[in-house]
Amino acid sequence: MTARSERLGYLPGVDGLRAVSVLAVFLFHAGVLDGGFIGVDVFFVISGFLITALAITEIEREGQLGLGAFWARRARRLLPALMLLCAAVLAYSIIEGGAALRRAGRDITATISYVANWAQIGDGRDYFASYDAPPLLQHAWSLAVEEQFYLVWPLVLTAVVFALRGRRQLVRQAVAAVAMVAAVASVGIAFWLRSQDAGLSRLYFGTDTRAVGLAIGSIAGCWLRPQRLPAIKSPLLLDAVGVGGATVLAVLMLRIDGSERWLYGPGFLAIALASLAMMTAAMGTGPVARLLSVGPLVALGRVSYGFYLWHWPVIVVLDGDRTGLSGLALGALWLSVTAALTAFSWFVIETRAPLPRLQLPRRAVTYALAGLVLVSGALIATAVENDRFESADFTLPPTQTGPPPTTSQPPADPPPTVTVGESPVVSSIAVPTSTSSTTIVAPTPTRRLPEGRPLRVLIVGDSVAMSLTTSIEETHDLDDFGSVEVLNTGNLGCPVIEQGEWWLAEGIDLKVPSECVGPDRYEAEIERFRPDLIYALFGWTGGGGGQRLPDGSEVAPCQPEFDQLWLDGYQKLVHRLEQHTTVIVSTVAPADIDDEGHELPTRCLNASVEQLDVPIFDYGDWLCPNYDCSPSSDLRADKVHFSTIERLRRGVLDAILERVLTIAGY
Repeated sequence: MTARSERLGYLPGVDGLRAVSVLAVFLFHAGVLDGGFIGVDVFFVISGFLITALAITEIEREGQLGLGAFWARRARRLLPALMLLCAAVLAYSIIEGGAALRRAGRDITATISYVANWAQIGDGRDYFASYDAPPLLQHAWSLAVEEQFYLVWPLVLTAVVFALRGRRQLVRQAVAAVAMVAAVASVGIAFWLRSQDAGLSRLYFGTDTRAVGLAIGSIAGCWLRPQRLPAIKSPLLLDAVGVGGATVLAVLMLRIDGSERWLYGPGFLAIALASLAMMTAAMGTGPVARLLSVGPLVALGRVSYGFYLWHWPVIVVLDGDRTGLSGLALGALWLSVTAALTAFSWFVIETRAPLPRLQLPRRAVTYALAGLVLVSGALIATAVENDRFESADFTLPPTQTGPPPTTSQPPADPPPTVTVGESPVVSSIAVPTSTSSTTIVAPTPTRRLPEGRPLRVLIVGDSVAMSLTTSIEETHDLDDFGSVEVLNTGNLGCPVIEQGEWWLAEGIDLKVPSECVGPDRYEAEIERFRPDLIYALFGWTGGGGGQRLPDGSEVAPCQPEFDQLWLDGYQKLVHRLEQHTTVIVSTVAPADIDDEGHELPTRCLNASVEQLDVPIFDYGDWLCPNYDCSPSSDLRADKVHFSTIERLRRGVLDAILERVLTIAGY
């Protein structure tokens, strides 16, 4: 029997609940169950319960908690399988090369050091967005949250024991009170961050905002004793509570998608309480416990850690493009490969991992050296790849050069100008609409650069615009325009079309941030920054997808209804922004994907863009002349968004700024 079985009794129903939870997460990542991500929160409640119950049992028996032994058991249980996963990810990244290897060092380091959640907050990554090349260790954020709990909570328990000065009978009450404070604090922090308009990345990944599940589980660990549950006089009441909790979780898994801001605070508190109700019933003797105690579920629950580790990299690597499969066949492949890797991890690694002990220090040294070698190897491999990539002679698309393109149309009248203050503003500028040329002839400058301050450019758009900078505000020095201050408000999933509920891409829902819709979007930034120019780049739509309308219908580019919605939405946005200053709009660049079907949506979108009564930068043809993205493929990290390599990214934005400012008449 395991130490847990000896102290708490065998809990097959809890193992079965773990299996249900990890399957929910699997279905979420497989694109089947939108709300399946809350399976992680069920894990948090179970972890908080087990760790606290075991710790209090030891404190009551021994008078203290053996910190060294506790952390040694956690290291043996968690580290070997995690290091195996990281080694596999590193090997794959070295073989794959490119963007995968360029981020492997950072991701593996963050994963091994259990700070992956904060690293993803730093990246500003949206857990619910669809990426062409998602990180293989993206799911490690939840492991980091749990490990941070494993590191801090035992210290809190030790401090409580010290404060009580040997009064063991008060340990449960004191620990429960501390856990209650932690739960309230977690909900309060989430409320406060929401009031400050914190992004969903900060709300979702933050240890503080997600600690409520661990805290609720810890409260249960103080008072919920499995040995007493079978003696409850009304086991039907226990099952009714469990069924109620299961119903709440099932409804949420079917209805939510992660973009609901009410989740962050009261939502995750409700999920934790529902998980607690279901876990309590799972430890009883009624139908719920018997259902969760069936052999396959218990077996999966026991190896759920390994299953969780492997399922996400399997889904990313064995995608439909690589395997040629889809639907049930692809899902069956993911499940079988994940099961095989989980079994290998369990029988070869997890059950044979040695326990670090003071009497055998070489074991702890071995763990430390293995982690150090793995992290060092990843950092070195990434550094070599980054050095190779940065030293490569990548050529940015040319800036304005060459003679004006010839057309069969008569020359247009010169664009009218209006005067704002002392600077004439070009109200419209004719630009090439043909995809056969990337040259734009610089018009005679009609605007003077501001005196005594840098030129200010506000960027609005979606995640493609967001990828142009690594920080919200930057300063760029351009040869012809001097210092240019840039404020980038690009955001993941920001749409042109506001009508409807979801923005779709490749059949996957992209969550629209609340700050990206409504008549006042960008108004606060404009008021604060007071830009001289607004540059609009909505580029993700070129990768496919469409819009789900309020009546439930779905429309996509090249369908008349979508194209008209796109044009109307863009025109309304531009008209509102033009009340403040000059606006330049970009065309859409095709996704750099080997699929001719991605060209057609881009053509239709650009046909609509060209109807806008606004100066246009033919960004799509500049980046992918004649829809050929191969010359600039290395500039885009995941075939759509720009490279995270600083030199390349700044070079791209410098080149874009030069063209946009020229079009604006500077």
